[in-house]
Amino acid sequence: MFAFAFGEAARRNEELRVVHSWSPPPAYGYSAVLDPNLGSGLGRQATEGLAEMVRPWRHKFPAVRVTERAVAGPAAAELVDASRSAGLLVVGRRSRRSPVGPHLGHVAHAVIHHSPAPVAVVPFE
Repeated sequence: MFAFAFGEAARRNEELRVVHSWSPPPAYGYSAVLDPNLGSGLGRQATEGLAEMVRPWRHKFPAVRVTERAVAGPAAAELVDASRSAGLLVVGRRSRRSPVGPHLGHVAHAVIHHSPAPVAVVPFE
């Protein structure tokens, strides 16, 4: 997925905006009320994890301008929102075997139907 996204950004000479949406695990529900810093710690971990995933691709495509954003919220809604100012939205999908063919998850399905930008659904590497 990153290879495709970086390749398209390089080919189009456009900035690549990488959005990672995350939600705290359900077990953290009441813990976040008791410890307000818990969410910021999880957010920092998500941001650092995203930077780590993108780092090798930045080195392979040094001319591509990249911004990274880790946001707490539903992935489909965040991606549709990000697509409003995008020329192309690239969304990853897990490769799962299904007796009736490839399976699209709910995020890719929602983005295909609600994104104002063209959508490319690419399997994760």
